[in-house]
Amino acid sequence: MELANRHRPHRAVIRCKAKMLLLETIDEQFDWGKPFDETLLKELATGLFQSNQYQTFFETCLSRQEAKDVEDRLAQALADTYRNILERYQDPLVRSLNALL
Repeated sequence: MELANRHRPHRAVIRCKAKMLLLETIDEQFDWGKPFDETLLKELATGLFQSNQYQTFFETCLSRQEAKDVEDRLAQALADTYRNILERYQDPLVRSLNALL
């Protein structure tokens, strides 16, 4: 009988690490006129956790260190996606189109 894999990347840890990465750079990269968007981060994380990439990582981590490395990589990807969305939001063309809505 196979033992269950106890070493897997945890969603809450990934979201927390991504938020910490974003908060560390909040003043360096953006003139943030709005508070941190928890809803956006959760929605991005939901998409990430439903992806085949996450499912593969979730099923194949053999050690705690491997799971930690995956958490770090996915947190960085999540933070990068959040930053990319905010950069696009600050684009003048995007702002003018949003104003029309």
